[in-house]
Amino acid sequence: MKHRMFGTFFIAVCLLFWCVVPQTVFAAQEPAEELTDTLVLSHNRLTALSKLTDASYTSKIQMQTGDELTLSSDTPIGALYLIFDRPPAPYTVQNGETTIHCGENGFLHETIYIPNPQTEITIHLSESVLCDVYAFSKGTLPDFVQDWNKPYDDCDLLLLPTHADDEHIFFGGIMPYYAGQQGKKVQVAYLTNHWGEPYRPHELLNGLWTVGVRAYPVISEFNDLYSMSLDHAKTLYDTEQMLAYQVELLRRFKPEVVIGHDVNGEYGHGVHQLNTYLLMQAVEQSADPNAFADSAQKYGTFDVPKTYLHLYEKNAFVMDVDEPLSAFGGKTAYEMAVEGFAQHRSQQKWFSVEKSGKYDCRKFGLYRTTVGLDTGIGDLFEHIKTMDATQTMERVGDLTITKSSAAAQSSKQEQTQNSTMLLWIGICSGAVIVCGIVLFALRRMKRRTHR
Repeated sequence: MKHRMFGTFFIAVCLLFWCVVPQTVFAAQEPAEELTDTLVLSHNRLTALSKLTDASYTSKIQMQTGDELTLSSDTPIGALYLIFDRPPAPYTVQNGETTIHCGENGFLHETIYIPNPQTEITIHLSESVLCDVYAFSKGTLPDFVQDWNKPYDDCDLLLLPTHADDEHIFFGGIMPYYAGQQGKKVQVAYLTNHWGEPYRPHELLNGLWTVGVRAYPVISEFNDLYSMSLDHAKTLYDTEQMLAYQVELLRRFKPEVVIGHDVNGEYGHGVHQLNTYLLMQAVEQSADPNAFADSAQKYGTFDVPKTYLHLYEKNAFVMDVDEPLSAFGGKTAYEMAVEGFAQHRSQQKWFSVEKSGKYDCRKFGLYRTTVGLDTGIGDLFEHIKTMDATQTMERVGDLTITKSSAAAQSSKQEQTQNSTMLLWIGICSGAVIVCGIVLFALRRMKRRTHR
């Protein structure tokens, strides 16, 4: 009889736990439903809007400042994913009485979380070119949705490719291993841009996202120009301005490790050569307060601890890119580099990611160090005291709440929900234990009374 009473009491406590704990704690873990195909779009001046839901970067619509795009759905909209042709000026999303400020970071691909999901959302646009609009219910978004963090305030590793695709072809496994697997803060900054080929910036972002980079890249104002020699490349650009850009990157991000191109430009590309030619000067000047005083005043000076160059023969090592990585389901860094490069669809017929031959993506050399030479263990961060992976991931996670006020609210809500769940689990578990102790004590007292 007593066992039945206790069993009944235990079940009652469990039911109480289920009723009292906010069900949003459990619902937040469910996959979001994509609502794009069932959206009804309306615009204050345009009627042909199908280009915005065809999942194609090449079809797009010119928007004007003051344009209003309204999205209606039978299911409340919990998140939006917008794709722009060029970085947009700031715009807002109206969700009932709530105004969400967006576009402040200039993200080409932007995710917007909607607090208190509604069946109708209005986007108040600035002058921009909009390619695609996706909508989702509340929940975990699918993998293809890119929820970018802002560029880091400081980073562990700064990668300096010249063009979109170089980061995979020549630097191969670095991003999937150090960013994806180890959770280090890897910042990518490109020497040139591809705005003249509007599909390539999308390929760039898709490739970085695939290999685990979550900090939005820096893309310079220098246009992509072709050259087959260093001397010729120097005539194409203002090299002093380009050097100032690189020095500012080093001071802004204060990386422990910097990685640049082959001195000879891999296959002889003059702008690859120029990139490294200037980097070798930049690492000497970034610690000098008299060099490029504007960025020194803005960010302070910085002396980079370790600088590596692709294919550099002195102090060389070969990176292990064949180790299975748990962050990518057991795929290797090399396999992920291949997948990242596959996102650059326009470049497939000219290049490939190689782990042998003269463009070997595994081979690097320590060009400059302030912390001593490597001992051969093949770790870019040897001799550098860094936070452990867990702490680094926590810092990366902290940055996700700074993307926009809506994202911040969403992140804080999730943290609150998780804390609430743990609190109620603790309370209910404690209640079960206390009640068990009370029942046990009553049973002992009853036995003594019978005696």
